[in-house]
Amino acid sequence: MTKPLLVLSLLVLLAPARALAAGETSIFYYPWYGTPQRDGSYLHWDQDGHHPPLDLASSYYPARGPYSSSDPAVVRAQMKEIARAGIQEVVSSWWGWGSIEDERLPLVLRAARAQGLSVAVQIEPYPDRTAESVGTDVAHLLGLGITRFYVYDPFADSDESSWKQVLGTLHGVQVLAQTANVARAAAAGFDGVYTYDVVQYGPSSFGRLCERARELHLLCAPSVGPGYDALRATGDVHVRPRRDGATYDAMWRAAIEARADRVTITSYNEWHEGTQIEPAVSGPGRRPAAAAARGSSPVAEAYASYDGAYGLRGRAASEAYLARTAYWTAAYRASAQPGRARKPLLAGREQPSGDEWQPVPSRLLAHFRVPRSEGQGRPDRAAGAPRPNLLLPVEPSRLMPAVRVTDAYSLAQTAGCGVVRRRRAGRRAPSGGRPAALVQGSVGASCVRAPDSSFRDVALSPRWVHGRCRRVMEASGGKGG
Repeated sequence: MTKPLLVLSLLVLLAPARALAAGETSIFYYPWYGTPQRDGSYLHWDQDGHHPPLDLASSYYPARGPYSSSDPAVVRAQMKEIARAGIQEVVSSWWGWGSIEDERLPLVLRAARAQGLSVAVQIEPYPDRTAESVGTDVAHLLGLGITRFYVYDPFADSDESSWKQVLGTLHGVQVLAQTANVARAAAAGFDGVYTYDVVQYGPSSFGRLCERARELHLLCAPSVGPGYDALRATGDVHVRPRRDGATYDAMWRAAIEARADRVTITSYNEWHEGTQIEPAVSGPGRRPAAAAARGSSPVAEAYASYDGAYGLRGRAASEAYLARTAYWTAAYRASAQPGRARKPLLAGREQPSGDEWQPVPSRLLAHFRVPRSEGQGRPDRAAGAPRPNLLLPVEPSRLMPAVRVTDAYSLAQTAGCGVVRRRRAGRRAPSGGRPAALVQGSVGASCVRAPDSSFRDVALSPRWVHGRCRRVMEASGGKGG
């Protein structure tokens, strides 16, 4: 073998985990909820003595209400939301053979794959779990087409030598350990590490985590999340406040700057711990009388909500974290493109306050209405009103093919487009073969060439949907599926 070929072969052997596509995002998903109508009783919503449907084991109240994860319509809608947020992989919680999560996995697989999503599993610490049993689990799940596995708290039940022996026999799969101890994960034979816990592992830990993982040729998949609040569900007094979205932004920014191989999101719908980005509302409107009488809720306050996230309120805020996720997944993909210059991420305050808002993506990325002020003229020119920044500093051409916007003016700004001039858009009646709920807005705008850019001025027409500036769709009617 020639010397260049020998060197190439050694590099391949030393870095097997690098085959994972850069810029991809995964999200942790929980298929364990149930309702009497579909499952004979409430599952998880009634944890620790709570009394659904008004009193839930969660500090937040889902916009769907207490739902069943066995309902195909619910799971399909959830997968659509995940896909529209620019996520590539659903990591389904799995508690061993024969568990309800195992029984529901085929439903998750069908719904996810219909949206172009891949599915992995997080192997939870089920009773009597060992490294050896996980090896058997992987063989079982591999038959379903699952090839990536996240092992939660792997060293709680097995040591490094046990894992090394089992993982050395597995082929065609990728196994990541939930730990920040990179050296231990490497010694155990794992392909990478992820953190999951958004309380213990904050933004300041990501840089060193990924640096150490690269040194030991492991994948780095730090976990970002909007916050943590399990008080109502479990009585846990540890809280990571959402800070109106600033917590989520700080974690995403740190993960991208750490050059993570993959970003994992905690979580889509872990309602007990309050880490979810699934839409939430302020609750059923009153404190449950039954819970108050029995004292079953650890807190007496009303449900928390997403109000204030990125300057949004009410119904507009319920999907703010899905929208923001789409912003960050797009930024992450752009940062991972080979040869693309890295650009500063999200200038401005870390925590929105007063009249200063964090940049919010328009409905390129989720279903919410941008709030308008009470003043005259353009919404962003009303006297004393907050000025929402709806500009995306990334190329949005690979985002959702059909987006729903309820605001009348929204644009995405890309690199090289210095200023975007906007004017009010008018509505058009549905025509042709389009769904009645989706109409195109006649957005008038032009990109003004930045001093250091060769980008030529261009006016947006209603049909012009790709390129350096991209107009977005405007929707009439209710919430999309």
